[in-house]
Amino acid sequence: MLAMPIAAGSNGFSVSLVMLFGLWALMCYTALLLVEVYQHESHETGIGSVAQRYLGSSGKFITGFSMMFLMYALTAAYVTGAGQIITSNLKGSFAIEMADWMGIVVFTIIGGGVVCFGTSSVDFINRILFTAKIVFLVIILAMMFPHVEQLNLLSAPTDKILILAAIPVFFTSFGFHGSVPSVVKYMGGDVKKLRIIFVLGSAIPLVAYILWQIATLGSISTNTFVGILAENSGLNGLLEAIKTVAQSGKTEFVAQMFMSLALATSFLGVALGLFDFLADLFKRQDNASGRIQTGLITFLPPLVFALFYPKGFVMALGYAAIALSILALLLPSAMALKSRHVNPRKYQVLGGKPALVIVFLCGIAVIGIQLGIVFKVLPDIG
Repeated sequence: MLAMPIAAGSNGFSVSLVMLFGLWALMCYTALLLVEVYQHESHETGIGSVAQRYLGSSGKFITGFSMMFLMYALTAAYVTGAGQIITSNLKGSFAIEMADWMGIVVFTIIGGGVVCFGTSSVDFINRILFTAKIVFLVIILAMMFPHVEQLNLLSAPTDKILILAAIPVFFTSFGFHGSVPSVVKYMGGDVKKLRIIFVLGSAIPLVAYILWQIATLGSISTNTFVGILAENSGLNGLLEAIKTVAQSGKTEFVAQMFMSLALATSFLGVALGLFDFLADLFKRQDNASGRIQTGLITFLPPLVFALFYPKGFVMALGYAAIALSILALLLPSAMALKSRHVNPRKYQVLGGKPALVIVFLCGIAVIGIQLGIVFKVLPDIG
């Protein structure tokens, strides 16, 4: 959500709106494909085991690797962004100068410590932080909407090639598919409820994203975005752009709080999933020694990335898009196709085989776009 205005600053609101609706429909569709596949499995079965049944051992390996790569990339992105936010807050609020790498280390130690304590601590803290985040989101939207100008919302893309470069960031914003097995298990595999959950559940962030895009792209002109982001990349650039438009200390404080809470809640959710995944993968015991070992495996690689690439917030999200394309597009379409051949017909998502082929090709396209960014064929918006 925080990376969206950075990615869309040169594309304009209309292009962003089309991307949001298109990618939401695509990701919602593939979540329903997973529900279709899971109806023939025990609701307690992990996604790796399901992939092994339909796609063999190679499918299980690809699923496991993609899951780990995705969560590592997201954790690295949140650690990088949080370090920038911490140093910016200390400088702006308390006139304390701190290097970005110090903010990154401090956040990793505190956030990683919470995760290592266990799920109950993450759940309790995340409930508090998420509630506060919603409050600050409403406040910042109310403060920025008066500055929204129709001219800004109607601005055309400055460079059409940047539209392709922004797709991986928008795509990753709907990447909830790693949590699908947990939701299926929680709901006891109830297909009817799961369909409602994934359609409405994914529509809620869609609405929030649209409001956020209106507030940021509508109040900040394209030229302002381009100029400020050229000097201040990442989240600091977005914060500077908001400050330039609002020209209010209160707006700056609210924006900083919202960004901090957004990163913290996202970090805790993804990091906990990565922690549990690695604990199971490496068979670490659920005691103090085992959790410390798992914690080191979980947080050292993202910390190293954040320290060597302190401006890599958007870049890390882009790399996450590669793994998410596999988990959310390639695997669901391939498993659904195989499932329809070997299982009796029950609930089946509309579209038939042509829709599955289109989904699969979309996955290839997103991977190709991100690889184009990596190899400098396409611009890197980060």
